[in-house]
Amino acid sequence: MRSHADDAPSPALEDTQAAPREAPPSSAPTPEHTLTAAGRTPPPSVVAEGLAIGMRLGHFQIEKKLGAGGMGEVYLATDLALDRPVAIKVLPAGSTSGIARERLIREARAQARVNHPNVAHIYFIGEENGRLYFAMELVPGKTLADRVAAGPLPVEDALAMIRGAALGLREAQRSGFLHRDVKPSNLMIDGHGAVKVLDFGLVAGDAAAVSDGPVEQTTMAGTPLYMAPEQARGERIDLRADIYALGATLFHLVSGRPPFRAESPAELVTLHATAARPSVPRGANPRTAIAAIDALIARMMSPLPADRFASYDELLRAVELASAEHTRPAGFWARCMAAGFDFLVVAIVMSLLGVAVTLIVKPRSTRGAEDMIGALIIPVLALYHVIATRRWGTTIGKALFELEVVTIDTATRPRWSATIRRTLILMGLPILASVAMALAVWLSIEQLDKLGDLLSAASIPILGGLLLHASLRTPGKRAPWDRTAGTMVRYRGRQR
Repeated sequence: MRSHADDAPSPALEDTQAAPREAPPSSAPTPEHTLTAAGRTPPPSVVAEGLAIGMRLGHFQIEKKLGAGGMGEVYLATDLALDRPVAIKVLPAGSTSGIARERLIREARAQARVNHPNVAHIYFIGEENGRLYFAMELVPGKTLADRVAAGPLPVEDALAMIRGAALGLREAQRSGFLHRDVKPSNLMIDGHGAVKVLDFGLVAGDAAAVSDGPVEQTTMAGTPLYMAPEQARGERIDLRADIYALGATLFHLVSGRPPFRAESPAELVTLHATAARPSVPRGANPRTAIAAIDALIARMMSPLPADRFASYDELLRAVELASAEHTRPAGFWARCMAAGFDFLVVAIVMSLLGVAVTLIVKPRSTRGAEDMIGALIIPVLALYHVIATRRWGTTIGKALFELEVVTIDTATRPRWSATIRRTLILMGLPILASVAMALAVWLSIEQLDKLGDLLSAASIPILGGLLLHASLRTPGKRAPWDRTAGTMVRYRGRQR
């Protein structure tokens, strides 16, 4: 089976797929009369024709056609009562079944229940001359599909778009709905740069109660280029299916193409479920930024729902951590200078302590006391790091450069266990060197003194090399001790 990364995808693969279903029995409940004239089926001649310019639907006057798809036709109209532009969505030409009418009513009701800046608002639903329609907020601007058609987006712009979409989808999920058709053409950028989630035509869920449980599907519905494997198979789904589609959308935004290309929906389903996702091309973006976004997409697009983010709150934290606009990780030079200042502070304190001990105790060997104090600097520095990081989330040196240590999951100060683990990995080699030198002074063993000097000399280039590598290549510029402890070092006051 082959994918076509460079070929233009078939239009059918970019369109929403909604498998036909049998019409409901006549005993099925009908919509309220206030929303639509129950029981009336539009004549085929009316449905088959588009809306004429100047035609009125209630107090809305049609101005021009904006677009059409399998789930409906959209027109620009004027709200004559309030003198404002709106978007009118009507059933697509030829849709006479009760299922299509129910779907449009369900879409309008679901979208109306989600009151959020990142979701387009619904104003009115009604029926005129057998034409079922609803009026919604007109979002002036371009869809993300239009935006990415001109080329890949910068990483920060793409993350901002995905964050806005995730906020809107989170509100929909809190209202009990799954979108089921997240893709660039259903996300629009308004005149203020905010993302609006559009087209709830495939929405699923109970409008009467919020439910975190999975949604039962009876057909494959969605857009194959962005559809989660379990959704494509028609299995029970939850919010993680929308998160998968959002991850595929993010890949498209930063790379300029969908993650997989194929000649048929069946082939795409197989690729999404089994194929290795291609890496995000670097382009002109920093290596660490691409590494961070690639790791984010990898989790969002995991073939197994259990390996994806379990909630939108968790996803939003990860998006913000990957974004320099929200969380700016500290790099090599800032961390090195902060560490050097901390060492200087502890060394001065220990030197003063050594002078005090020498004056008070008056040992026979001043040289031996100075060597012992010098050997204890690193262990004291490690203890200082543990206490200061756990208590304040920073040290004197880090505070001087506006740095702080936070956990990846909660963006708060790390716990004692994480702080101790982080410090031991960071300062393990220097601590061993200090212990060897202290024993050399205590036991007068020259070999231990040489071992301590060797470990001290090796620790600086090793730690510096690991930190430099992390600053250049690792997501979040996280060194091994931060990755092991689940922490990161970032600038304070830069995140929104």
